[in-house]
Amino acid sequence: MAELRFFDCNTRIGRCSTPRPEHFLDAAGLLAEMDCAGIERALVHHAWSVEWDPHEGNQALLRDIADEERLHPCFAALPSATRELPSPRDFARQVRQAHGAVRLFPTQHSYTLDDVSVGHFLDALSFERVPVLIDIGQTNWRDISQVLARHPALNLIVLNTYYRVDRNLYPLWDRFGNLHLDCGSYGVHRGIEAVCQRFGAERLLFGTDLPIHEVGGPMALVTYAAISDDDKQLIAGGNLRRVLGVSD
Repeated sequence: MAELRFFDCNTRIGRCSTPRPEHFLDAAGLLAEMDCAGIERALVHHAWSVEWDPHEGNQALLRDIADEERLHPCFAALPSATRELPSPRDFARQVRQAHGAVRLFPTQHSYTLDDVSVGHFLDALSFERVPVLIDIGQTNWRDISQVLARHPALNLIVLNTYYRVDRNLYPLWDRFGNLHLDCGSYGVHRGIEAVCQRFGAERLLFGTDLPIHEVGGPMALVTYAAISDDDKQLIAGGNLRRVLGVSD
């Protein structure tokens, strides 16, 4: 088997409110962890975007990773009505040009995922083919279903799930081809094998949630899964490169 090219969809830099001693806070720390584990690239968001101000956090993210070709920006977004960020179309274009993605924090940032709040924004992201990430703790499966039904071209990536999600996931996967799952926390016994057999490896992305969690478990789930080498390469990084438009 060729060496797996890991591209992490779920990492963070920046000082959060309660960092632990073992947590890195900057791009250098993230890259050091990636080098140690053998992770080629990472999609990264900034802690300020979550806990303080999305605009300031996005700007800090761009400054902090400006010279790091292995790190791709994951911008925090807000509903457009308050005009805290550029217009939806301008913002979506900027993200796409950076080969980045958008992450939503509706619970943390006090908004809903209905079309009144975010419809125009999700339309712009869909048009520009910008992938959208959301932690399951920030939403629920009903809202995810409604977003996908209203925006069927949107590449939506659900993060930080757990082992009891199949009864919610499978009906959505039966209907929506652009729903993806970060498999780093998907602890279903032989779950990756079952997903690949029924829906295809294109539905799964590798993610670690660095620096909150360690890399060994998520990497092992992909490395030792009883699936083809081609499917392992897709999950390890090929699928994320595809949705981000990264060619190498």
